[in-house]
Amino acid sequence: MLKDIKKNTFLNLKPIKKFVSGVGQDIKKYIGKNQACIIGLGDDGFFYGTGLYQWLKKDNKKVELTFMDDEGNGLEEDKLKGRKVLIVDNDIISGKAYHKAVEVIREKKERLKIKDIKFAVLCDRIGLADFVVEGYLTFVPWSLQKIDGLDLRILQDLSQKGRESFVEIAKETGLSPVAIKNRVEKLIEEGVLKVQGVLNMEKFYSVSAQIEIETDKKTVSDLIEKFKKSPLVYHLVKTSGRYNLIIGIATPNLQTIENFITKEIRSNPVVRHIEVNVGELPIIPKSWNPPIS
Repeated sequence: MLKDIKKNTFLNLKPIKKFVSGVGQDIKKYIGKNQACIIGLGDDGFFYGTGLYQWLKKDNKKVELTFMDDEGNGLEEDKLKGRKVLIVDNDIISGKAYHKAVEVIREKKERLKIKDIKFAVLCDRIGLADFVVEGYLTFVPWSLQKIDGLDLRILQDLSQKGRESFVEIAKETGLSPVAIKNRVEKLIEEGVLKVQGVLNMEKFYSVSAQIEIETDKKTVSDLIEKFKKSPLVYHLVKTSGRYNLIIGIATPNLQTIENFITKEIRSNPVVRHIEVNVGELPIIPKSWNPPIS
């Protein structure tokens, strides 16, 4: 790994290029004519910190490089003495690692005569970093305690290109294939990620319908159990208001929609009222995993 650091190989990685091109010039201004130390934070920070270090050394900046986790373990304190410090990571999601890491260095500031402390990341969701390339949307619909920004990137790659290998994902993220494999296995074990084959809706269906049903609670439960087994139903949700069940179906033709409504819904005497809206195939989802009996 030390050979890779000396050979500037990290600068060839796409995420590192994006990071350096996005914040490099601002970081140069921050360092100025001072001596500085880059701290790579955690696994991801190792790659981004190393890439930035290589880039700054090419410009003859007086920089040192060290690494630590967010508790400060692994830090080479001597490299910080009398210097400006820049902590580098891939992203800030909840801010937990950011606050812990910054506090670790602040506690050493007076003793090591550190001139300044800044933080640089590729992505910052909550606006804490001093140098950042891009931010996430303010709202995300999942628990940020379970996944980080790199996990989101892996999930995005798998959702868009499900057969993409760990080697290919590793090239895009800057991690090793083994590190990607470990992250995916952890996401699967924690129930965050589910790997399965899905059908391309456009290959089997040409039209869809949204069906709103008004009936009693017991019939809603019965219909849900029945429609969960239907290869036509891709959307099923209980609602409040006049209609208490909404069904989304995709079919090969309009006649199939008619047959579905007549046989599966209208034939039930407890169903009081239905409303049907027919349209094109849904914009999302484009694919789903229908039950196959």
